[in-house]
Amino acid sequence: VRLRSVEKDGPAAKAGLKEGDIIAAIDGRPVTGVDDLVRVLDAERIGRETQCTVVRRTGVSQVTVMPVARS
Repeated sequence: VRLRSVEKDGPAAKAGLKEGDIIAAIDGRPVTGVDDLVRVLDAERIGRETQCTVVRRTGVSQVTVMPVARS
């Protein structure tokens, strides 16, 4: 899933994710589309560190994100 935007001061930005990054996996589970992303980022992950495998121009990296509930 390619990030089209990253909310300033949101969990993704705080973790270092940037517009254009591609989330390839979350906690080792492949993410091939938005449906996968929604399924993996369930209520259990709110407030828990989550490992994202991210692909960007400079290569593949692991990023730790702390999801929060949307208001």
